[in-house]
Amino acid sequence: MIDMDIIWDEWNKHYKSIGINTDRICKDGIINPEKFCKTKPKILFVMKDVNDIDNGPKGDLPGWLKEGPKYQLWFTIARWSAGIFNKFPPYKQIDLKMMKDSLEQVAAINLKKTCGGARVDSEIISAYTHQDRDLLLKQINSINPNLIIACGVMEPLIWLLNLKVNPEKPAADPIKDLSRKTWIIPFRHPARATGGKIYNNLKKVLAKIDYNL
Repeated sequence: MIDMDIIWDEWNKHYKSIGINTDRICKDGIINPEKFCKTKPKILFVMKDVNDIDNGPKGDLPGWLKEGPKYQLWFTIARWSAGIFNKFPPYKQIDLKMMKDSLEQVAAINLKKTCGGARVDSEIISAYTHQDRDLLLKQINSINPNLIIACGVMEPLIWLLNLKVNPEKPAADPIKDLSRKTWIIPFRHPARATGGKIYNNLKKVLAKIDYNL
C-alpha cells in the first residue's frame, strides 16, 4: 500500500504549482486502515467533493468519520455498506451500530480534493479529475478495491480508469475492470438517493455480479 502522506505532499506541491489554495484540501481515503485490510469485499465509494459546512471534515474526512456517520449523506453510505457486508438485510433492520461498523470498513474519496459548496458543476469535477488524474490513479490503486461505487461520477471515471463501456449505454450496467480485478458500479449520489427503495436498487444491481473477488 502506498504511503498516503507522500501522495498528500505531492498533492500540495501540485496545487501550489497551479495556484490552488492548499488549505482547502480535504484528505480522504480509507476510513479505518486496520479494519479495511481485514475486510472483503474492499469497497471504495467515489464522489464529487466535500461540502464545506459548519462542523465539517476540516481537512480530514476519515478523522471526521471515526465516530460514525454524520449528516444524511454518510448515513446513506453507511447503510449501503452495511447492506453489502451483511447480504442486504431489510432496510429497517440496519441499526446505528451496524452502520458505524460498516463505515469503518470502507474507503471513500472525492475526485475534487478541495472543499466546496452544496453543489458543484460537472465541468469543475471533470477539470479537477483531469488535472489530478495521476495522483487520483495512485490513490485508487493504493486502495486496491474489489468494488467501486461510482456515486454520480461515472462520466469522469470512464476515462480516468480507461474503462471499456458500451458507448451508447455507458452507465447502464456494472463494468468489470480486468486490469484491476475490480467491479465499477454506476450509481446515484448518496445525497440524492436516500431511503429503502434506492437501497433495494443497489441490492438488485449487485445481485448481477460476483464482487467477492
